[in-house]
Amino acid sequence: MNMLPQQINPVPVTVACAHGLVECAVALSMLEAAGVAVVVHTGPIASVCPQLMNALGGMRLQVPAQQAELAIDILSGFEPVPKPAFGIFASLVLALLFLFSVPPPDSGFFAARPIARAGRVSFPMIPDPND
Repeated sequence: MNMLPQQINPVPVTVACAHGLVECAVALSMLEAAGVAVVVHTGPIASVCPQLMNALGGMRLQVPAQQAELAIDILSGFEPVPKPAFGIFASLVLALLFLFSVPPPDSGFFAARPIARAGRVSFPMIPDPND
């Protein structure tokens, strides 16, 4: 059987970027439950040093190019639960953490949006500020 190089070694496509371990775990579970082969790029580093998430650009969920559209469809309905509003005590603790140069933990989830360019579809990882 003659296989194309793309079938032997599929090119990974980034379909989402998560800045929190919880958001990444939920999105990963959704994709795996649907049978999508998914890899979390920078996931091991994030679990050990979560303060590096901004520097690393978050944890990128990558799938084979053949499964990219399916993964985008699955993740399109995923929205993390909003965090509760800060109280006075939580604001004071946050201010003290900033005083001692301790950043708050990252959070956020950005699914890729397919964009057609010159006859091909690409998946940029720039979140739309209008959302």
